[in-house]
Amino acid sequence: MRKAIFISIVIILVAVTGYIYWFYYNPYSDGSREGVLQKFSRKGNVFKTYEGEMIQLGFGQRGAAINSQYFYFSVNDVALADSIEKCIGKIVKFHYTQYRRNLPWRGENYDKVNAERGQYVVDRIEMVRNADYY
Repeated sequence: MRKAIFISIVIILVAVTGYIYWFYYNPYSDGSREGVLQKFSRKGNVFKTYEGEMIQLGFGQRGAAINSQYFYFSVNDVALADSIEKCIGKIVKFHYTQYRRNLPWRGENYDKVNAERGQYVVDRIEMVRNADYY
């Protein structure tokens, strides 16, 4: 009887650990996005995180109207956040990692506003240039 209880507890722990790893720590995708950095701020009630908003170059279609495509993201690194803050109004290219679900200390969850669900965490700046048309 004790062996069955022990095996059940081990199976439950492995399942919970696998679920947490898969949805919260295993990256779903990574890539680059380019656009004009429009907004960048530090916010949060308990966990203060850096959050940004970028207007992507080109146009995306939502519904029947053509609108600008926005990209919302979070930043973990304070040094990177200081660098990004200096890029407001410029065209930037970020490298990001997308997670399936968010952790509150890693930033906001933008499931309802980004085109693709998940939490986007920017980890580096790949390119910065002035926006001539802005």
